[in-house]
Amino acid sequence: MTRTPLFTFAVIADTHINPEDGISGSPWPANRLANDRARWAVAALNADAPAFVVHLGDMVHPIPTQPGYAAAAARYHAMIAGLQPPLHCLPGNHDLGDKPVDWMPAHPVTAPFLDAYVGTFGPLWQAFDHAGCRFILHASPILGADLPQDAEQWAWLEGELAANRGKRVFFLTHYPLFLTDAGEPEHYDNLAPAPRERLRALLVEHGVEAVFAAHVHTIFHTPLAHGGPMQHVIPALSAMRLDYSHLFKTPPRDWQEHGRNDAAKLGYYLVDVFSDGYALRLRRSHGACLREGEAAPPIASLPASPLPARPGRAEGEIGVDLRQGWAEPRIIPYTGVVDEFRRKAARNDYLITALQEAGLRDLRVPLDDLVNPASRARIRDLARMGHRFQPFAFGPPDAEARAVVADLPEALARIEVIARADRLPGLISDWRDLSELAGVALIASKLWTSADVQGSGAAFSHFIGHGFTAGDTALLAEVRGAGADGVVFRIAPDDDPEAVIGALPEGGVMVIYLTLCDANPARIMNDDAAIKRRVLAALRAAQAHPARPVVILDTLEDLDRGYYPRNGLYDGQFNPRPAGLALAARAGGAR
Repeated sequence: MTRTPLFTFAVIADTHINPEDGISGSPWPANRLANDRARWAVAALNADAPAFVVHLGDMVHPIPTQPGYAAAAARYHAMIAGLQPPLHCLPGNHDLGDKPVDWMPAHPVTAPFLDAYVGTFGPLWQAFDHAGCRFILHASPILGADLPQDAEQWAWLEGELAANRGKRVFFLTHYPLFLTDAGEPEHYDNLAPAPRERLRALLVEHGVEAVFAAHVHTIFHTPLAHGGPMQHVIPALSAMRLDYSHLFKTPPRDWQEHGRNDAAKLGYYLVDVFSDGYALRLRRSHGACLREGEAAPPIASLPASPLPARPGRAEGEIGVDLRQGWAEPRIIPYTGVVDEFRRKAARNDYLITALQEAGLRDLRVPLDDLVNPASRARIRDLARMGHRFQPFAFGPPDAEARAVVADLPEALARIEVIARADRLPGLISDWRDLSELAGVALIASKLWTSADVQGSGAAFSHFIGHGFTAGDTALLAEVRGAGADGVVFRIAPDDDPEAVIGALPEGGVMVIYLTLCDANPARIMNDDAAIKRRVLAALRAAQAHPARPVVILDTLEDLDRGYYPRNGLYDGQFNPRPAGLALAARAGGAR
């Protein structure tokens, strides 16, 4: 059932308007499209009809030292005049100058730049109320500058937070405080350590509900502290930052300008505010353009958020196996453009975008991910965003496993134990007390390998599989008798999902593990239409089954090498494939 939010607001950023349409001083052709892409966004925002819009900075592309700054600002104002919801804006580094660091590639903020901004766009900082919530708009480029406005803003911010303690507060700024870790070294895309820590401590102390930032043209979701507010770094409307194309395993296509024109990642967020939290919805623009004088195209409504605004114990409908490494930061090479002197670590949080967009609530991971401190911390973050984890284990729980499961009950959907048929009942007994302690279901899955399959002739292929079939009647009864709350059924590559699910017995918790690979480990499964049909068929059958089983899909991201290569729901750049698009289209009605 879809809930109605109290209200919805939009956050947009990095329009990078040029003085003239179709012309840019930048060397990348995609930058010439910035004006037309922003014009499309105005039409889309009018269709979405949020209560208001906040622009998180970099309204224009020319920096204040360039002669085109005033002309670009005039172009921006003419374009934004067609926006129907109220608009609030705050300064980015292109609007105000770079933060005050010697190695910044552009001219740092100065007093004349501040005057130019105020005369062109309005207040450097401001705050307003809406429906019982306070919205604080902050000017991060001036932090640490030798200017009186820096101290003035700190005094104003401390007063704002103190005056609104106990109220729901959303904090909006341009520079992220940090990308992956509060103690990371300073680079082009975060705040200097001293103002970062001072600001972080203030926001955490005063219980700010969420932080929204921009600047990097790339999505990131990171808490400011354990249990503290989430910082959501939002996408750009103009173009991607090329350095962050290094987050992805698949290189950019030729038409993507080495990552600059990865248009599927452009867009903005709608933020639905509920009485007990908020939820994000990504409006992908896919680089859509609208030229001056053209009629706005039809813009389909964005589905409701498929995930709850706050964690809950509700059973998921669909999930995915996180086969590939998903929690560790990756190193962005120093580029000679925006960073040259430090290592910069960042996570691929487009994985979170994919999970949220497609409504993939339940996430299957090995028990190793709970034991590893880095991934365990990320599990907590995703649990706060509405996800639940299904750890699987092969073997009895040791002391470390017991400790981490007991420490993460709010993040777990169920526990899956896997063993050969003769050992499975005993393993269920070993895990029974721990699943009860965590307050989650214990489910069993039968192990089977190529050694269990009768071969013919010289043909042989190694494989490891898990999951029951409907024919495992006696073993199913035995594992349930041993204390399992439910079982995992496997739909193999050559199986018809609707036929298999339709024949499954009722009783207990039921998880369907749907394979998307080819039966031959040497052959790639890259038929996107067939994968989409298979996914949707399994979901239809699961919804029709009296037990309403959870469907776990076995591939989120393309596996373009190794054993059982196949296309996933999202490609190696984490842009949606047809199956991912189909899930996103249906996700809004799944709650």
